Amino acid sequence: MDTEEIIKIIDELEDEIIEMRREFHRFPELSLKEKNTGRIIVNKIEELGLPYEIVGDYGAVAFLKGKKPGKTVLLRADMDALPVDEDHENLTSEKCCCSQVKGVSHACGHDAHMAMILGAMKALCRMKDELSGSVVFAFEQAEELGKGIDPMLEALEKYRIDSCFGIHVYAGLEEGKISVQPGPRMAAITAFTVRVNGRGGHASRPDLTVNPLMCAANILVNVNNIWSQELDPTKTVTLGISTMHCGEKGNVIADFAEFAGSMRYADAEEGKKAFEAFKRVCECVAQAHRCTVEYPKLLISPHVVYNDEACSAIASRAVEEICGKEWLAECPFWFASESMGLYQERYPGVFAFLGIKNEEKGYGALHHTQKFDLNEKVLKYGTMAAVKYVLDFCAEN
Repeated sequence: MDTEEIIKIIDELEDEIIEMRREFHRFPELSLKEKNTGRIIVNKIEELGLPYEIVGDYGAVAFLKGKKPGKTVLLRADMDALPVDEDHENLTSEKCCCSQVKGVSHACGHDAHMAMILGAMKALCRMKDELSGSVVFAFEQAEELGKGIDPMLEALEKYRIDSCFGIHVYAGLEEGKISVQPGPRMAAITAFTVRVNGRGGHASRPDLTVNPLMCAANILVNVNNIWSQELDPTKTVTLGISTMHCGEKGNVIADFAEFAGSMRYADAEEGKKAFEAFKRVCECVAQAHRCTVEYPKLLISPHVVYNDEACSAIASRAVEEICGKEWLAECPFWFASESMGLYQERYPGVFAFLGIKNEEKGYGALHHTQKFDLNEKVLKYGTMAAVKYVLDFCAEN
């Protein structure tokens, strides 16, 4: 299909793509609670007359069959928001659109992802007479918690999928740039909560207690030795401890302390080694302090987002042809984690980064923060990249 014609169709859809993003943004919903979000998506699918099924509670899969035989591409978007109370200003100015739900916001960009994939769906429906092959559209709930991926993968088993494509807005990449480079792009994750069990009592007699707070503090001091002494410095594993809690009163020693965090890594074996060493330190320090440890919450997802080389080559040509060569860029590995890696283990494909950083205009605040924002003018280019990838991949022999 002629590139200019594709651009014309998506230009006509731009206002609708932006309005869809704003509707999702104003009414965000947390993981596993995406009822209204799912309803909006299903309404859009029904308007186009596509067959679909509900996946899990609120996720959805829709199917578009082209008029010509060919391959099948999966286009995927995530749905859930975050427990972040949004600031009405970005880095420099008032935002054009803000969450109307206190304490919840799309501070990662999933609203934009849904809008772009729905825009691609509408565009591809207009082009189905020229489409060789088929497209599966997957809208995954609860990506932030990793709770929507298993039912989604199960639902996709009935389709013969040849490739997958997703897109993530990225504050670490300049606005007006798209990265589709091959190789590892986002990290695997081990997320944990560690509970340190002691024996509480009155703070006036610490000798009659087993203080879990002191034990937890010593664990956190000692785990640093793992990173300096045991791990391969050429295979980065990050450690982020984000919460610690123990007790409520200054004169009462609590029965337990808890801390939580995560490790991110591109090498699964090195990540496994790091966590085994981490557990060893936790348990040995606990023993020295007469405490015990347990792991009430543990998520190990050693699935790196990895762009297939051949698929990346197709995506690169697609971005150059439809967006312009100046849009194509490379950027460093992103240490955030994403369930897209599980799709890519089944179906070779590409996870594209769409740059949104423009600090002069206030865009560029980190993901998962109150000031996170984006210029909606970039959404049509993400949509164009997705559509062109589908058309080009399906046309390949």
